[in-house]
Amino acid sequence: MIRLTNVRPYLIVLVASLLYAVARLSFSIEALRSMGNPNHVDPASLHLRGEFVESHLGSALNADGSVTARIIAQRYLFVPSRIAVPVGVPVRLRITSADVPHAFRVAGVKVKVVPGIVTEVHFQLSSPGDYDVYCEEFCGPGHHAMMERFVAVPKKDFAAGHFSDSNVEPESEVSRGSR
Repeated sequence: MIRLTNVRPYLIVLVASLLYAVARLSFSIEALRSMGNPNHVDPASLHLRGEFVESHLGSALNADGSVTARIIAQRYLFVPSRIAVPVGVPVRLRITSADVPHAFRVAGVKVKVVPGIVTEVHFQLSSPGDYDVYCEEFCGPGHHAMMERFVAVPKKDFAAGHFSDSNVEPESEVSRGSR
C-alpha cells in the first residue's frame, strides 16, 4: 500500500510543473500574436527607434489635411507635455505607455493606454484654447500631477508653423502647481 506522505512531494512537483508550462505557453502565444502587429511596440526601446523616437513625437500635418499626434505616457508625465493641433481638423492620436497603464479623456473620447500596445483614437477640437488632460488611472504617488495639454490653434497658424509643439510658451512651475 502506498503511503500518502510518499505521494505528496510528487503532487507538488506535478502542480508546479503544470503552472510553469501554462505560464510559458501564455507568453509564447502573446509573443506570436505581437509579431508583425503594427500596434505592438517594445516599451524598453520607445525612445530609441521606430514611430515613437523623440523626433516623431508631437503633431504633424498629413497630406490629407488631418493631423497625427504621437505621445508616450510614462509614470507621472506625458512626452511631449504640450501638443498644438488645428481647430476643427480631425486628429489621429497614437499613444503608448512606457511603463504602466494610463487613461484619460480628450474631447469626450476615453483613451486607455497600456505598455507594449499603441492605442489609436480620433478626435477633433472645436474651438481655440488650451485643453488640459489629466491621467485618470492611478499610476503611482505622482499620478495627480500627470497632465497633457492640447493647444488648439487656428488652421492657418498651424499650417504656417506659428504654433509648432516646440515653440508653444512653456508654463511656469508655479502656475502648474497651483491648479
